[in-house]
Order: sequence, then C-alpha cells, then structure tokens
Amino acid sequence: MSFSPMNRHHMDAFRSMVASDRFSTGESYLDLHSADQSFHTPKRPDAVIWPMNRDEVCRVLAFADKHRIPVTAWGAGTSMEGNPIPVHGGLVVDFCRMNRILDIREADFQADVEPGVIYQDLNEKLKFRGLFFPPDPGARATIGGMIANNASGPHTIRYGATKDCILQVAVALANGELIKMGTRASKTSSGYDLLHLFVGSEGTLGLVVEATVRLAGLPEALSAAIAAFPSLEAAGRGVCEIIRAGLTPSALELMGSECIPLMNQERNLGLETFPTLFMEFQGPSREYLMHVVRMAQEICAEVKSISFYPGLGREEHDRIFQARHELGEMIQRKHPGCRVLVVDVAVPASAYP
Repeated sequence: MSFSPMNRHHMDAFRSMVASDRFSTGESYLDLHSADQSFHTPKRPDAVIWPMNRDEVCRVLAFADKHRIPVTAWGAGTSMEGNPIPVHGGLVVDFCRMNRILDIREADFQADVEPGVIYQDLNEKLKFRGLFFPPDPGARATIGGMIANNASGPHTIRYGATKDCILQVAVALANGELIKMGTRASKTSSGYDLLHLFVGSEGTLGLVVEATVRLAGLPEALSAAIAAFPSLEAAGRGVCEIIRAGLTPSALELMGSECIPLMNQERNLGLETFPTLFMEFQGPSREYLMHVVRMAQEICAEVKSISFYPGLGREEHDRIFQARHELGEMIQRKHPGCRVLVVDVAVPASAYP
C-alpha cells in the first residue's frame, strides 16, 4: 500500500478538526510518539493529534483515508512489541484525552469506558464497588491498547485474556464510519463474531472509541505459595497436575533458575536457585485457601519439588510478583551496554519446556 506524505494542507486540515492545543508537530511530541518500551527502532510521525470524542476520531480518519495518510493509534506507549510505532510516519492519534469511565453497572458486572482509560485507574474506581477488570498486562496500559493487542497477564490462567473480557466495542473504521459490535447480553449466537475479529487486530481494521468490559468480583481472600523444583520438566509437570486437580490458581509464574540470583540480589527475596513456581490463589475465605494451598503442596511433593513455602501474605506476595514484573529492567541494569529483547513465546503445556 502506498501512502502520501503529509503537507501543509493536510496539517491545516487536521488542526482545524480539534482545539489548537490538541494538534502538534513539535519535536518533543514527535519524539515522544516515536517509540514504545520495545527494542524496535523508533520512527517519528509527522504530527500528533489528541481527539476528545468519537466524532473527532471519525473526521480525522475520513480525511486521512481520502488523502492516503497513514494513521497509528497511541495508548500509553507501554507496549513491548512495537505496536504503536508509526513505521510509515504520518499521523499518530493519541487517545489519552478520551479517558472517561462512562458507566459502571454493578448488577451486570459491566463498565463502559473510552479507550484512553488507564487499567490501574479503572480498577482503583472499581475496588470500592467490590469489582475489578481482570486482564493485567501492566498497570499503565490503556484499555484501548489492551483491546488492540488482546493483552494478557499473570491472571489469564483464571480469567482469560482481554478478548474474554470484552462484550461490546464501538469502532471507527478507516473511512470514518462508526460501527458497533458485540452485545451487553451474556450470550449471543446471532451473526458473525466480528467482535473478536477486532480484538487483537492492532488498529489495522479500525480504532476502538468505546468498549463495554466484563468485570469480576473482587476476591475476599488471597494466598500465595512458592515451590522450587529440580528441573523445568518437574516444574512443568507440577503446573499440569495443579490444573488437572481443579485448583484453579489465579496466577502461575514459572521462573528459570538463571533468573533467581538476580531477583534475590535486587529485591532480597532469599529464593533457592532452582526453577521456581510462583502461585496465587483467590477465594471466599482464608480457610478455603488454606485447604487449596495444602492440596497444591501435596501435588508439588508428588512431582518431587525441592521445597514449598505456603501461605504467603499480601505484602510478600506483592514483593515477589513485582520482582517478576521488573525482571526485564533488572537484566538491563545488570548489562547496561546491551539491549534487552522482551518477547512472548507460547507453547502447549505438554511441550514445555
């Protein structure tokens, strides 16, 4: 596909569509929107625009489509895969001003949000109602970015990825047309499943301007445990047997032995230098979780775990899982002259490691 370079006429047209402070060709803004958190080569756009509502998004896209100007959506720039980098230049549409939580329906376990809503901010509002939005790719990710990338995180094993938590979206197509997909009903079998075609399409099919998300009840109790294994194979068997037993962990994180010394050094965790499984369980009471953790301990012992530390409290749980999330930064600090390549590789459980 061939694109047209942006000229003064294009700039003036985009500038006229929004307030004067919501369109920029300033060097600092172009640099800010040239790279995410990945190792991919930065590429500057020609301009950045900040829409405030869906009508502005539609007008911008219609003009860009007519004049063959490339458009790239921008959430928070936290991607690790290069998704928001404007590789063809052109216009970046930054959704940070479309950040309203439009409605929360507790009885339906649903919320309507704009794409610029920050994941952490949404859950801060929801916790006072005993609810939360389960996918957790990172605290500063935007809902729009999560939908575009079908983001997932540690809790995917229990709650699914973003696609499993999106009920309805309003999307601005490339020609400026606005369409809705999905339904607020808990089940529907009518027509093509266009909703899940858009979730994960990374902005190539259109830009999400509003979404209805599925919420979950905030668990009453949480417990965590750590198990060390003699090998990755043994740890993998432990994971399979825990799931087979129906224990439904809310998070499972397996760390190779080469990661443990660095995590101990940076966060003073005191973990043994073996392949280590971090487990999180959620439930209605501490008594229930004590029973679940005991079962997990028995399963790990059956596959020859070296050690098992049960019943970790919230503070210790947060410290360990935070260290896991910061591992890439730790590796970068240890090797300042190198560039860390952070990627996801997925295989069936039976093929691991």
